[in-house]
Amino acid sequence: MNDTINRKILAALQQNSRISYAELGKQVHLSAPAVAERIRKLESAGVISGYTLKVNLDKLGFPIVALVQCKVFRTKEREFKALVLSYDEVIECHNVTGEQAFLIKLAVQSMSQLDSILESFCDLSDTNTMMILSTPVDRALPETYFN
Repeated sequence: MNDTINRKILAALQQNSRISYAELGKQVHLSAPAVAERIRKLESAGVISGYTLKVNLDKLGFPIVALVQCKVFRTKEREFKALVLSYDEVIECHNVTGEQAFLIKLAVQSMSQLDSILESFCDLSDTNTMMILSTPVDRALPETYFN
């Protein structure tokens, strides 16, 4: 599963998951059916777990993206998780190590909307909010995987 051709296939799919098997075959010097079979095997093995769409949140009307560290109060974790799931604005939520047990990524239309969401967390956790100014690196795999 972890050979040079598969790495090249994964690199190309990471760049453009809509690339045709024929075009991908040209890049890795295989036939389209051979590429399709390799991709099917990568999917079956769970290496490829899905295909995603990258969107520009700002252009969709969500100019504010924030990361929120949450230190959930003792015995409030179940309530906290339910609250997080109730917000469509939560686009990622990670249970992490350290004092701040959760890291949440929110996309909102206004600062007042962000403030309202953060207020709802107050009964369940302490929060620390960081605004995302830019994203100089955004990739699914470490570049060293492809070397």
